[in-house]
Amino acid sequence: MLGDCSIEKPTPNSNSRLQFKQSTKNKVYIEHLFSIFKEFCGTDPKIMSKFDTRPNKNKIYEAIKFQTFSLPCFNKYKEIFYSNSVKIVPLNLEELLTARGLAYWLMDDGYNSVSGFYICTESFSIEDLDLIIKVLQIKFNLKSTYHKTTNGNRIYIHSTSKKDLINLVKPYFLPHFNYKLELEEKLKLEEKLELEEKLELEEKLELEEKLELEEK
Repeated sequence: MLGDCSIEKPTPNSNSRLQFKQSTKNKVYIEHLFSIFKEFCGTDPKIMSKFDTRPNKNKIYEAIKFQTFSLPCFNKYKEIFYSNSVKIVPLNLEELLTARGLAYWLMDDGYNSVSGFYICTESFSIEDLDLIIKVLQIKFNLKSTYHKTTNGNRIYIHSTSKKDLINLVKPYFLPHFNYKLELEEKLKLEEKLELEEKLELEEKLELEEKLELEEK
């Protein structure tokens, strides 16, 4: 809920519905989310396009989205994560946030930096960010702070906690987003080292066989 998922009420007296939206480049992610919420939906994800007329853009942007039915079961999440139609961080975040939830948040809004890891949190207040930082430390032992940007402030997870963060969320990450955790590079390195060890072992065995033949 802290990421790209939004909750809305079509009318003031109706029940709440969830909406998920991503760039079409993350279509596999939307399809994954849809598989989780399919029983609450009436239609499959749809692709939408919009032409950006700004002088420095002038291109078509495509997005893919789906939304659930308006149902009573989603009303409590609207109450927890919204105040006057603005998304907030609930005071009981420590109770609500899990390793899996953190992983989905990072797949939505996280990105890798040279040393640490950032979460795009510009829409949240300073009080909200202070609460997030506190929960990350208390619940997951992750050291973080926030850095000022043009549009607000972003959570920054320190380099000293980056390894712990990766180990925490890796089991829940879709392969599509492995680049955010530098997992692709690590897998390639592991494969390279494994191949080198295999070749080294083969060379060693060949040498041993050669020495045995010479002794005979």
